[in-house]
Amino acid sequence: MMNGDSGYGAIVLAAGASRRMGRPKAALDYCGKSLLSGALANARRLSGGPIHAVVGGGYPLVRFRCASQPDRWLYNDDWPTGMASSLQLGLASMPAAARGVYVLLVDQPAIAPGFWEALGEVVGRFEGRRPAAADLGGFAGAPAYLPRSLWPELMQLSGDAGAGVILRRRETLLVPAPGADQDVDTPADLRRLRRAATSERSKQA
Repeated sequence: MMNGDSGYGAIVLAAGASRRMGRPKAALDYCGKSLLSGALANARRLSGGPIHAVVGGGYPLVRFRCASQPDRWLYNDDWPTGMASSLQLGLASMPAAARGVYVLLVDQPAIAPGFWEALGEVVGRFEGRRPAAADLGGFAGAPAYLPRSLWPELMQLSGDAGAGVILRRRETLLVPAPGADQDVDTPADLRRLRRAATSERSKQA
């Protein structure tokens, strides 16, 4: 069962420069919708609380190309400094009643659908008190759930450091996440994932 508790928010990080791609990743088409639209849809599957999208590089194009709408768009003026500032902006935007937040990246479209349900179940089992994250070969990575108890430490991050730096020092619950390691960084990555998705749809037809 998905965790639709309104006490949990979600942040989609989509502010990167996309230098290796050469154009904003968040606006790229994948399976008929932009990568950002897909990430927002997954956030909705996890959370019954507010969904905030943090944008920067490529804005406002990424918003124009996004068929889905978050509850709030957050423009990060400091996006060139790295991921930490975007994560912190997202955390600061959450309501005081939020017990925790899910964090999703815009460039992981190949994550197996079953992961989202598994992550929500793990978070619910511990009533949102324990951090949980995708299992990336024994290491905690995105997507992840961050309980409020971790936020003060997360607000001390800088540069391109993400939550994984802290999650790997904690007793984080790891959730199998097939496809989480197949992120979209280059045009070749996108072509490969599009071909794989088309092949999978053909098998199911």
